[in-house]
Amino acid sequence: MAIWQFRLILIPERELLLEHDILPSEIPMTMAEDFAWWSNAQPFAGFERQIDLILPRMESWSTSMRMWGSKHSDDAWVCYEDESKNRVEEIQFRIDAACHSPVLVRHICQFAKELGCVLMTSDYAILLPDESMVLATISKSTARGFVEDPVSTLQNLDQSKMQPRIEHTTNDLGDAPHCK
Repeated sequence: MAIWQFRLILIPERELLLEHDILPSEIPMTMAEDFAWWSNAQPFAGFERQIDLILPRMESWSTSMRMWGSKHSDDAWVCYEDESKNRVEEIQFRIDAACHSPVLVRHICQFAKELGCVLMTSDYAILLPDESMVLATISKSTARGFVEDPVSTLQNLDQSKMQPRIEHTTNDLGDAPHCK
């Protein structure tokens, strides 16, 4: 993921509410990264056609995922359990913070609502699929900060938040889903 891309992962709201009584504003890193959000909830058949209406398909680097958009700009991907592409593991969009489109955000939010999902950011914040909420979050994001002032943004990255993520990722490389 490029630092100028703002990540949104779709999480089935029902699954999150099974873990929490109310929608939290954020979730712990270990839960966000390790919980199998789609294991008990699958999107409706043919949901990928909805993504086709949002972004153009592109060639995937993995046989167990589908991809849309442009590698260094706006993109989306769906990771599946295996090459048969019958069971979803993750649905993710990345928005180019340099030229983010309110129309794209609106489409992503509508899609998330159709799937009964909330949105999780790379900081593990939970957002309702509300266009104004997502746009406001993008405007305050590290991705947007990097676009506006790359040097200052990089200098101000919180190393204390980054180290646990790096350790978590490197400790679980053998167990990590194939498309993350």
